[in-house]
Amino acid sequence: MIAEQVRVGLEPLISLLLTVQGIAATVGLIALMAQFGIQLTVGDLRQTTREYNLISRWLVANLLFLPLVAALFGVVFQLPRPLLLTLVLVAVAPGAPFIPPLVAMAGQDSHEAVRLTAALTVVAVATVPLFVAALLFILDVETEFSPWRLLFPLTIVLVAPLVAGIAVRTWRPELAERLARPITMLANLSLLLALGIIALLGLPQVIGIFAVLFGTGAILLLSLFVLVSIGIGWLFGGPTAQSRRILALGTAGRNVNIALFVATGAFPESGVNGGIIAFTVLMFVLSILVARYWRRKPLDGESSTAVPGLNS
Repeated sequence: MIAEQVRVGLEPLISLLLTVQGIAATVGLIALMAQFGIQLTVGDLRQTTREYNLISRWLVANLLFLPLVAALFGVVFQLPRPLLLTLVLVAVAPGAPFIPPLVAMAGQDSHEAVRLTAALTVVAVATVPLFVAALLFILDVETEFSPWRLLFPLTIVLVAPLVAGIAVRTWRPELAERLARPITMLANLSLLLALGIIALLGLPQVIGIFAVLFGTGAILLLSLFVLVSIGIGWLFGGPTAQSRRILALGTAGRNVNIALFVATGAFPESGVNGGIIAFTVLMFVLSILVARYWRRKPLDGESSTAVPGLNS
């Protein structure tokens, strides 16, 4: 009786925190895209659109093979529904914000990573809703998910701030320099706030998911998924070792912001947010370990800050 009264009394606070979490995830995504935009110019856009071979490799690795791997994992392994939805959402969400710093940590061209990460994220506007629906159908997951309901919100939070950032960088570069730090802080703090609220409200779910991960060995499967992502990026990276390293890290880096945005809007009661947190921890740890290993293994005959063969 007392527990029920406490629960009822806390409902307004919980409702408020959930609202704040949704707003923080949205603001973080908008700030993230603006952050990408103010690092790019119209010239960068023109260069990116001309690099057909390069863009096609990024798209094939991130938007074709990785979702296929997620579908294969879902068919072969009997994952709990929250973890299955987690795998689906992260597999179709490319362009993680930490890809450029991760690439820089590995000693590669971070500006190249910024351009291509931004391009991937824009493409995700159309592909994320459609691919989520397709994978849920293939895996026979019962849900009322409607992909069309997400197209407009994703366009607003992904494309509009990116275009605005590029415009500021192109015509007011001094303003872009002043805005870079506060926008980066806003993006980081908003994501941390959203993840913190998820962890606070869903602590039993998060603990339960980690218990399932360790108890069933599913943590090995999710770790394998991250390593397979790196392998796919390496295979499609192109003719040079540096370009393969960039795409390997770019494919491993899944956009948690997009995954949380879709999860909050489409699967609010599924417990998938806890799965996203668990995957994020694994993704960060494994990606950083690989980046640091490559940093200690510089490539002979190639610069650590330029990627001459990337566009070949």
